[in-house]
Formats: sequence, structure tokens, C-alpha cells
Amino acid sequence: MTERTHMSAADIARLAGVGRAAVSNWRRRHADFPNAVAGTEASPRFDATEVRDWLRNQGKLDQIDPLEELWSVLDSAGADADVLARWVRYLDGGDAQGVSPEHRRRLDELADPAPAELAERLCERFLSSGNRASHYTPPELAKLMVQFAQPSGTVFDPACGSGALLLAAAERSTALVGQELEPSIAALARARLARLPAEVRIEVGDALRADAFPGLRAESVLCNPPFGYRDWGYEKLGMDARWEYGVPVKAEPELAWVQHCLAHTKTGGTVVALLPAGVASRKSGRAIRQALVRRSAVRAIVALPPGLLLSTGIPLQLWVLRNPAQAGADPILLVDGSSLRPERRGQVDWPAMTSAVLTPWRQFSEAGTVEEIEGRQRVIEPIELLDDEVDLSPGRYLPLSTPTVDVEALRNAGARLAEQLTTLARDIPRVAARPDRRSVAMTTVSELSRAGVLTIRQQHIGKMEITDDPKAEGPLVMTGRDVATGKGPSSRLVAEPMVAAPTLEPGDIIVPVVSLGGGRSAAVVVEQSGLVLGPGAQLVRVDPHRLDPHFLAGYLRAGRSARASTQTASGAHRFDVRRVEIPVLDLQEQRELGERFRRMLELDVSLRDVASAGGRLVQQITDGLAEGALHM
Repeated sequence: MTERTHMSAADIARLAGVGRAAVSNWRRRHADFPNAVAGTEASPRFDATEVRDWLRNQGKLDQIDPLEELWSVLDSAGADADVLARWVRYLDGGDAQGVSPEHRRRLDELADPAPAELAERLCERFLSSGNRASHYTPPELAKLMVQFAQPSGTVFDPACGSGALLLAAAERSTALVGQELEPSIAALARARLARLPAEVRIEVGDALRADAFPGLRAESVLCNPPFGYRDWGYEKLGMDARWEYGVPVKAEPELAWVQHCLAHTKTGGTVVALLPAGVASRKSGRAIRQALVRRSAVRAIVALPPGLLLSTGIPLQLWVLRNPAQAGADPILLVDGSSLRPERRGQVDWPAMTSAVLTPWRQFSEAGTVEEIEGRQRVIEPIELLDDEVDLSPGRYLPLSTPTVDVEALRNAGARLAEQLTTLARDIPRVAARPDRRSVAMTTVSELSRAGVLTIRQQHIGKMEITDDPKAEGPLVMTGRDVATGKGPSSRLVAEPMVAAPTLEPGDIIVPVVSLGGGRSAAVVVEQSGLVLGPGAQLVRVDPHRLDPHFLAGYLRAGRSARASTQTASGAHRFDVRRVEIPVLDLQEQRELGERFRRMLELDVSLRDVASAGGRLVQQITDGLAEGALHM
């Protein structure tokens, strides 16, 4: 029997390579668009097969990325790692056990001519989504760790997750060995590695508590261990033979993993571990760090910026270690690449990152030294590290260079600001007293509501789960704060509330519940489809044949609207849109005045943008003057 899978509007948008507003338009304008079969009015879900057939008939799937279509099937089926592992095995030419006939048909259609490539892209998409990010090591980071290790022979990863590090090391290794706590993730790792010519062995279990490879000694060990997981078996492992450099305290699980890795490395072999930056300086790990340095187990500490992993925003370090052949303290390379931070978590300039940290390591590996660069890299004698703290943080031993000021960039920014100010000066309207000012009848928003000219809704659903995560996929939410700050919607709906949130339409007016200083309100007219009304916001939907939305929004922003606000005991001004008075004008007059209100709002937004740019320029010049790098 064919499985019935569902898709949300966001799924359809990704599948067709369009925005959610386009999907909303298709639903309104095409009578044959598939009807919703589940979900709610605000968040409907559609039959995936019906949607794909409709998109094909409309010619909207001609350039479809197979990954997006396959992901929509997997995601709508609520698939887990076990299901994906079976898919990957099938795509790599394995058996079809556990893969439904419908899914086999879709896989066969979409995978040709590069099934292995599609399987790997699907794994990356799966692992980087939702709460699975803790099992995800970006392939670029995995490749970087392999380049530090330069592995050969057997490569071991005791916390292998989905196999990213072993996969990156496959070209250089004859045997890949790993252990993973979660059976479904271990199954996915096996499926990803099954296509490789190397011997592969992945075991399930807690590597610290139940080491599946007690006798293994690998040429190279790569590890991205779980961070901050204190339930690692401290109480039962106090006398374990792996703690050659000292017994880790309960708060130092990462140093337990470091010693576990060294215990599984051949003499002279290399360990590359990705660790939180705090491991280098916490007092509780001082004795173990001292032993590692004294016995020449530490070869390099490389500081990386925060934001490299999707699962955490903390700063990271690469520790390059070796199982020393003899006692003695050798020089250690320190590299600080922490300034190369991504603009958003997971969005990294990997070529720049790799060049900045890998080049000095290669020089150090070949010559035992590097060119010292202020604030970036140097080779340090162990004695300098062996003080009371044994702090291995690179930034502590790399003197900061004098900040440089890009004078040309400042001049360009100043020129752009001057140009914007000139443009704004032209946009400032010339005003004059109106000689024909006349008395007109007034009405209130409440009276217009009773007459059916408009409707008013407010978000009364209690707690609404929203997020500002840039990778979230729910509909954008317009909150009262978004309107008040003038920045537009910045959050997305995570889960549908018990009472469906209203979906906004172009022409809707959104007003904050709490008014601005002095009781004056903000109000914007919605221009895009698919937004959801969020917390702290009121929705006014007008009949455009009887009332112009920009005309009404202008009066809601006007100073006279302050009379519609009341001050609460906490000092906040709550704005009751129903009490606002507006003049009774014919529709043409409303539209003319509404257009002037709209132009004033655009001017206000432009002024805010210029003020922000001007503030940044002033701060940069102030900093340059303070550093002695600029004069005026």
C-alpha cells in the first residue's frame, strides 16, 4: 500500500524553490490546487503525492533539486536515523529491506545518475536539522581535523556519531573503527561508510564506561566528543588504567576523552580532538594539563572561533596530541584563529579558516618552528606554560597586534553616508499651512468595526513558541515589538499553538498592544503574505473598497492617537485601537492622504537606517582616534 505523507506550505515552497508567499498565492488563484488534508487553517498540511503531481502539471518542478523533493518525503514521513540508514544503504546499491515500495520508487527516480552523492547530501541535511545537530560535524571541519592528523593505517573515532570524521579520513586509511552511544546513529554511520573500500567496524556503546576496543592501538585518533556531559562514569572509573596523565574530575569529561584517545593510539601516533576552549584553562584540569605538557603529549593548541558547530556557540579548540615515545618536553605550537568568527552560526569561511590555522601547523610539522605573527601564531617552550595555572589558551601567549584601521573603508562609508543624507534632504517634503482647512465629521475605529468596515483581532493565545534561529523553517511571526522597532518580522513559529494564530494578508494593519513613549502608537501595513500574528500585536483588517489601510495606519501613528492609550500600574501605555478617531472622508481623499502617510513612514525608516550607519561610522572613527591610528 502506498504511504500517505504530508507536506506543509514551507515544505512546498522549498520543493518548488519559491517563497511561502508564492504558495499562498497558488492556493488562492488556482482552483485545482490540492486541498489541505491535515493541520489547521493557519498551518495546513497537504498530501505530498497530490502536491508533486500538481507542481509537475504546472511546470514548476522542471528544475527541482532531487534533494529537496526527497527531503520532503523523508521529513513528512517523520523519519529517524534508522529509516535514513536504510535509504542510504539502498542508494549505495544495498538491499531494499525496510524501504517501502513507494520510497523505492521515489529513490530510483531521483537518485539517477549519482545515488551516492544524493545519499550523502541527504545525510548532511538530516543531521544539520532540528535537535540532531549534536551528531553533526560539518564536513569542512572534519576535513580540517584530518589534515592536521595526516592519518594512515587504522583511524579510530571513539565518539563517531554519524561517521563524519571517519568518512573524511577514508582516503588515507585502510581501516576505520568507531564507537557510538545511540544505535540508530551508529546504523547511519555504518550505512555512510559501507561504500568505502576500507575495512569498517562500528560498535554501539558508551566508550568511556564500556570500551568496545580495549586492545586497539590506532595510528590516528580523531574525536569530537560530547561537551559538558558530566554523567560519564566518574564514580566507577576512578582506578581505570586509561588515566595515565591523572584521574579526571567529574567536571572534566573532555580530559577523560583526551586520555581515552591517547590510550588507543600507537606510540608516536596522533590524536586530534575538538574541545571547548574552557578545557585549556579550567582549574580542575590543571594537573592533567601539566602532565600532558611535561611528557610531550601536546603538540599544538589551535583556538577556533565560536559558531563553527550548529549545536553550540561556544569557542572551540583543536588539540593536536601524540602518544610520546619517550619523556621530555618539546616545543608546542600555539595558533589563534578565534577572530575568524562566522556572521551566523554554521556559516563559516572555511577556505580562510583552513589557511589561517593549517599553514602554521604544516610549517611546524616540517621545520619545528614557524614565523611568529603577533596575535596569530608562535612556537612556545613548555616551561612558559608550566606555571600555577597551566593555561594552554593560545590567546594568553600571543601578544595582540596594534589594531589596524581601514582608512579607505572609513572614507567610503563617510561618502555613502553623505550621499544618503543628500538623498534624504531631497525627500523631506515642503509643507505649508492649508488654507481650506475644514471641519469634518469624525468616527472611531470601534464604530467602523460595528459597521463592518473593518475587523480587529488580538493574539490572545497565551504563550506562543517562536524562535529567532536563522535555520528555523516555520512561518515568520509579526510581533508587537517588531512593529514598534520598525525592523520587520524576525522570528518564526516553532509549534502551532492550541488556538490557531491568524495568518496575515497584504493590506492588514498591525499595531502594538503597548504604545510608544508618551502613549503614541506605531502601525504598519503588511505587504507580504504568509506572516502570522504574534504576541503583543493587534490586527486591523479593513475592507479596501470602503477604507484605505494607509490612511487608517497614518492616523494610528499620529500624535492624536495617544488619547487612545491608558497607563498601567507598571507605567506602560496600553493602546486601545478601538478608541482612535479618524475623519470621515470619501475613499479617493483617503487614498491621497494615505499615500502621504506612507511616504512619511518610508522617510522615517530611511532616517533610522542612516542614523544606524552614522552611529557605526562615529564609533569606528572614535576607536581609531583612541588607538592613535587616525587624526582629524
